[in-house]
Amino acid sequence: MPEKKVSTPAADAPAAEGKPRKSKAPARRGRPPLAPELYVEMGGEQYNITDIIDRAKADYRTTHKVGVQSCKVYVKPEEGAAYYVINKFSGKLDL
Repeated sequence: MPEKKVSTPAADAPAAEGKPRKSKAPARRGRPPLAPELYVEMGGEQYNITDIIDRAKADYRTTHKVGVQSCKVYVKPEEGAAYYVINKFSGKLDL
C-alpha cells in the first residue's frame, strides 16, 4: 500500500526569494542596566547624590507638569545645600 504524502500549505508554497523575512528581535534578557550610586563625603558627612537627584526631580514635579528633559545638580556640601536646574527651572534643596 503506497503511503500518502501529507502536505502543508507552507511546504507547497514556493519560497519567496530575495525578500528577507521579517522577524522580531528576541526580548533582551538578563541583568537590568547598571544604576550606580554616587556618594560625596566632606566634613564627616556623606551625601548620596542619586538620592539628591531623585529629590530634585520630585521637587520639580510638585510645581510642573512637564516631564524632565534636562537635569543638572550642583552640590555644595560646605553650604549644606544642593542647587538644581531642570528644564531651565532652578531650585534649592537642603542637605
